[in-house]
Amino acid sequence: MTNTKISLRVTVGGMFLLATVLTAIVAVSLQYYFSKKMATEHTLSKLTMVSQDLSDYIGSVDLDAINTAHLLSSVNRSMSDQISREDSRDILSEAIKGNPLFYSIYIGSSNDNFFQIINLESFPQVRAKIGAQDSDSWVVIDISNGEKGRIRQTRYYDLDFNLRDSKAEKSNYFPTTRPWYVSANTETVGKTQPYLFQYLQITGQTYSLAFESKAASDTQQVIGIDIVLSSLANKLSATALGLDEASQVESFLYSKVGNIIASNRNYQSSNTLPQANQINWSSQQQSIIDNTSPLLFSNQSDRGPMDFSVSGKPHGYAIDLLKMISEMSGVQFEFVNGLSWAELTGKFQKGSIDGLHSVQNYESNGIIGLYTDPIYELPFAVVTKRDAPAVINYRELDGESVAIVSGWSMTPKLRTDFPNIRLLEFNDVEAALDAVDNEEVFAVIDVKPVLSFSLDKFFHQNLKVSEALLDLKTDYPNQFHIVLQNKHQQLLPIINQAIKSLTDEQKTALAQKWFDHQAMDAGPTIPYTELYKKTATATVEGEMVELNLNGELKHLYLKKIDTGEYYSEYFAVVIPEAEVYSAVNKRVATSIGVTGLLMSLTLPVAWIFGAPIVRPIRKLKVETNKVKQRDYDDVSVLDTPIKEVWELSVAVKDMAAEIKQHEQTHEAFVESFIKLIAQAIDDKSAYTAGHCNRVPELGLMLAEAAEKSQSEHFKDFQFESDDERREFRIAAWLHDCGKITTPEHIVDKGSKLEANYNRIHEVRTRFEVLWRDAEITALRKQLEGKLPRDQIVEELAITKKKLQDDFAFIATSNVGGEFMSDDKVARIHSIAATTWTRNFDDQLGLSPIEAMNRVPNSSLPAKEQLLSDRPEHIVKRDRPLEFDPKHQIKMDVPEHLYNLGEIYNLSISRGTLTMEDRFKINEHMIGTIKMLESLPFPKELSRVPRYASTHHETLKGTGYPRKLTAEDLSIPERILVISDIFEALTAADRPYKKAKPISVAIDIMHKMALDEHIDIELFRLFLTSGTHIRYAEIYLNPEQIDSVDVSKYLQKSAAA
Repeated sequence: MTNTKISLRVTVGGMFLLATVLTAIVAVSLQYYFSKKMATEHTLSKLTMVSQDLSDYIGSVDLDAINTAHLLSSVNRSMSDQISREDSRDILSEAIKGNPLFYSIYIGSSNDNFFQIINLESFPQVRAKIGAQDSDSWVVIDISNGEKGRIRQTRYYDLDFNLRDSKAEKSNYFPTTRPWYVSANTETVGKTQPYLFQYLQITGQTYSLAFESKAASDTQQVIGIDIVLSSLANKLSATALGLDEASQVESFLYSKVGNIIASNRNYQSSNTLPQANQINWSSQQQSIIDNTSPLLFSNQSDRGPMDFSVSGKPHGYAIDLLKMISEMSGVQFEFVNGLSWAELTGKFQKGSIDGLHSVQNYESNGIIGLYTDPIYELPFAVVTKRDAPAVINYRELDGESVAIVSGWSMTPKLRTDFPNIRLLEFNDVEAALDAVDNEEVFAVIDVKPVLSFSLDKFFHQNLKVSEALLDLKTDYPNQFHIVLQNKHQQLLPIINQAIKSLTDEQKTALAQKWFDHQAMDAGPTIPYTELYKKTATATVEGEMVELNLNGELKHLYLKKIDTGEYYSEYFAVVIPEAEVYSAVNKRVATSIGVTGLLMSLTLPVAWIFGAPIVRPIRKLKVETNKVKQRDYDDVSVLDTPIKEVWELSVAVKDMAAEIKQHEQTHEAFVESFIKLIAQAIDDKSAYTAGHCNRVPELGLMLAEAAEKSQSEHFKDFQFESDDERREFRIAAWLHDCGKITTPEHIVDKGSKLEANYNRIHEVRTRFEVLWRDAEITALRKQLEGKLPRDQIVEELAITKKKLQDDFAFIATSNVGGEFMSDDKVARIHSIAATTWTRNFDDQLGLSPIEAMNRVPNSSLPAKEQLLSDRPEHIVKRDRPLEFDPKHQIKMDVPEHLYNLGEIYNLSISRGTLTMEDRFKINEHMIGTIKMLESLPFPKELSRVPRYASTHHETLKGTGYPRKLTAEDLSIPERILVISDIFEALTAADRPYKKAKPISVAIDIMHKMALDEHIDIELFRLFLTSGTHIRYAEIYLNPEQIDSVDVSKYLQKSAAA
């Protein structure tokens, strides 16, 4: 935005000049327009012819379908009362043979009977979808209601209609609810919108025609004919359009909703890979490379995004990785595809191909050869239904059926190690995912990228990926290798060196290209939003228009294809501008120069006409300044004869009222949200209860008393506006917002050994072990017979008594109710020295993080101390805790995050918190500061972070987190200190302490005032104003409200 401003008078004058200039521009533009139009007419005529040809082609398809539908309806209408299913089958099969575009023909009845025939010879790829074999040529589907409910009967026939197999299953398919049935009528053949056929997975449409039935069980039947339109793609190539094949022309045939029926677009990934340079080999190594013929490697067809093919061209992460290895090593790689994995491995074992890739090194995989270093690692994962629980360990699938792709090398080992999991092999991941979707199996196991890619590709929105599988990480390596024939022994170190030389940049680029699905530019709909907009217009005739498509100026030809009375289809061609224009722009330069010279003569014409507008505009500026100052009620409407300025003045008035209302609504929302946060903090732990709700109420009561006070100490204290009072109220609500980050097990720590649970039970179990060891020792001595039985029993009783006493002492110390003197701490150390024998490995069953903190295993059996401070008890900080100097935090930070040592915790002198625990609780003030200082408070709320973060400070500088003194603390801050303390002392909803009566709380606070912990003048105002009674009557239990002799706290001697 420019800083230069011009007056309204200059603007009005400039408009006159602009009008003149525009007139000249229009004249030049007309000349330019007609020149461009001549250049576009030739291209337009070509595309018009193509669109007509396309319309004729689609029309011929329509005519064949219409005639067939009429013919079949006539036959069925005249014979429906006597025609059999076999006759219907023969009639429909003859009709479908006559046109290769017909995929299937079917008849739906008003009683919801359904009869369909599918020609497998026209589209053999549908066989696997419906369970047909290679010998099958026809599939007949018959759905009807029977005694056992609605049944779907599927029959498989060969070319001569010899039945091979049939199966019956329940069905919830009702033809009368389908669009082709509902839209059908007896007069004309209806045509559905283009859609994707279920089994064929290509675009097609359905023609339908209704006719009256003579059968007694139904009154109407509908003929349906399915066609495919894949052949249209050939008619959309640049050559077929009469344009240069290398011109980057894009053409589409699509439906009104944007679904592409056919296109010439070639989808490519936009990611590029860094250059891979050949390694400088020794002369001997280079000689080996030069004498090596290109190596033939495997390429699978369906392991996207790792290893797959598109129209026979290898694609995938592994393919690009092998190409990098080839470039770096100098060894040429070629690929063979179109075979199953079993066929590829068979060819490798026979020596027909030189190498396999993406192979795991299992002894059971049956692949014998030279294994290179790993080329990549992939995590294992499983796919389940979205509503199924997450799978953490593979063993959790015991008793379930799990799908796996045929030929995976880890299959034999999985069957051996997990016999209770039934593995079912499928030809590909898609079939396996379908099995999960259809609840034929519970899960699919594979590597995560393949499963994630397949979920997106096949639109399984109700499935999810779980990738933990912790129990497979040790015994099932997730590394993948290249396997070479043994004859290539000399190449193995060369290829390994190339693998090691792959850079992080190359690996990152590969991951971005193949693991970021957005980088794969492919989709079933038109790629330009502008086409949607144009299509949505009422009429779309053949024309060429200029559009900015994705930042590039192109020409768009769009025409509605004439398909008679049926659903609209659209033909669009996107052509780069350079293909349409070449020399048009050169013809306009001279005209622009001459016109510019003439325009310079009109400059002195318009200056005086701005005055009647300038005056009221300046008055309107005064009113807008009132809005800026938030004086919304003072804004008035101008009295001016200029209608537009008057309307603008009225709009400013209305805007002021709306802004005022918006501010009030916004303030109410913010305060409600703040209270919601405070309530969440209170609800987080019973130890905080309603603290965050009550402190603001008490703080406002005491602030009100301070405002009314006439004492010298408070004479200058007054909230100057409602904004300042709101600022204090919000700060009070947010004074403990940092507690949202404090761990609950620290806040709720009720005993010294408590972590996420009370570890006294572990200690008691060790005492139980010593108890039983003592009994066993006594029994052994009796068996040996070396000592009298009475003596043994007496020694056992003494040992048990000592164990009982020691545990009782430990348990009592754990509660933290008494001061721990030096002799008690010494006894803890003495008890801790007692040993017991551990016979089990304490490294088993640990999480990865726990295992990292464990010391190396000792041999078993091992002697363990009864109590100990072990290295794993120390929880270190992930990173050093540093404070931003601007926050002025002055707190001593313990070395460790937590210390869970048993002796260390039991030796706590008072309470149950260690130094680390206490810091973690006090750290909530640091959290409050960081959270609030990061928020963009408006000017009127700028002191909220300060007010909310000083209620743990003292007047003598011993508080935290900043160690502020009396000179640093304002009256609002001192009010919150007293409010926080009094609420904490009298709260009745905290489970760890009894609520104190008012008298006891006041006495404690008086001592704190004498110790310069709180402001003594404010404390006295708290009493003399009756604020403590007013608060108590609202929030305290009646039994807490006792008499308080206020006078004894007001005497000057009380402060001595």
